[in-house]
Amino acid sequence: MLRYYKKHIFTLKEMLNELDPASSNFEHLVDIQIYILKRILHTENKISDKKEELKELKSALRTKSSSKEKSSNIKTKCLEIQKSIDGYYFLLYVWRCFGDGIAFKYLSKWNLKRLMFKSDSPDIKQSSGFIGGKKGIDNEFALLLEAKANGVPALLCDLTNTIRHGDICLLGADDPYVIEVKSSDNTNKRVKRQRESIGKIHSYLESDAGDIAGIEIMQRVNLTVEERHNNDSFNTAIDSAVLGKSCSINPEKGVHYIGYKIGSKPDYDALMSGIKEPVVFLLNEVKNKKSWGNYYPFTLSIKSADSLFAFLKGDIFLIVVLDGRVMKEMAEDIGFKLDIVQSIDVGLQFTKNVSETEEPFTAIVSEHFTGRLGFEFLSLKWFFENEKNLLNQLQEKYGV
Repeated sequence: MLRYYKKHIFTLKEMLNELDPASSNFEHLVDIQIYILKRILHTENKISDKKEELKELKSALRTKSSSKEKSSNIKTKCLEIQKSIDGYYFLLYVWRCFGDGIAFKYLSKWNLKRLMFKSDSPDIKQSSGFIGGKKGIDNEFALLLEAKANGVPALLCDLTNTIRHGDICLLGADDPYVIEVKSSDNTNKRVKRQRESIGKIHSYLESDAGDIAGIEIMQRVNLTVEERHNNDSFNTAIDSAVLGKSCSINPEKGVHYIGYKIGSKPDYDALMSGIKEPVVFLLNEVKNKKSWGNYYPFTLSIKSADSLFAFLKGDIFLIVVLDGRVMKEMAEDIGFKLDIVQSIDVGLQFTKNVSETEEPFTAIVSEHFTGRLGFEFLSLKWFFENEKNLLNQLQEKYGV
């Protein structure tokens, strides 16, 4: 299906690349949102039409006079239409990935995380429904234009996968600021809950602490070492795969970026050579499941429009592999034992014996943060430098 929309994907990639957060002219910012909005509305209409067609076929299937052959043909047609509907839903996800790109260009990824999750639990907040026919969309767009007129960059939240609170997100400050736009003067419990959730998130972002995501006294801390990543090396692997050249790029010890073209016959032993304990991130699988979450969007990290389209269409397969043996050695170098857990809640666990009688000092790195190593191509060396400093701070704080 994506091949029919190649022109639009290339246009949006070009528009996103040209978007300049430092510019005081917000015409381009509004234009790219209008383009995304039109694509979303067009795709929603396609889904509605296909659902109506599916409904009519299922009704015909229930007709007792249908022969077995006719029923079989209808069932086959139903499966084809359902596949088409699934494809259009994936297309909606793709359009919103470009909306995510806008948000992440203007705002720090570290400050955007809370806007995808519920304010009172660790669960992801349900995404919004169809934009078409939505009450208040005209008011939201009017507020977008008003923000532009007042020199404030703003983004329609419904154009993203990651911003699930509020209707408009103001992009002019370090932290995102979301606004719930009223479609009428009516106030109900749902509206009240939404505003309370937004207030809780804003308070947390402003103070760097608070009861959020169902956790009492969540504390935000600054990175101790400026972030470093291997995005250029990752793009080299992608571009090579697009050209049909299977490759495994090793930009630093313990980090491997693997790419190959679907249909080719890569030498897996050669691609995985030297990796003792593979910790694998399958980028295609996560993309296909629409579960990239609020990691830095691939619409930004993949530089070439050709490579982005190839990844979206499934023409290339991309894998990030970390060597668990190297990670454990790096943990030992900073005085800790490392367990690679990779469960729903826990990614990595650092432990250190403090005495023969006491329980070991234990610190956990969340599964989400660990995932940044794979989906944001962060430097493994940087990660352990940062963890060393944080672990030292925790030991001092608790007198270990």
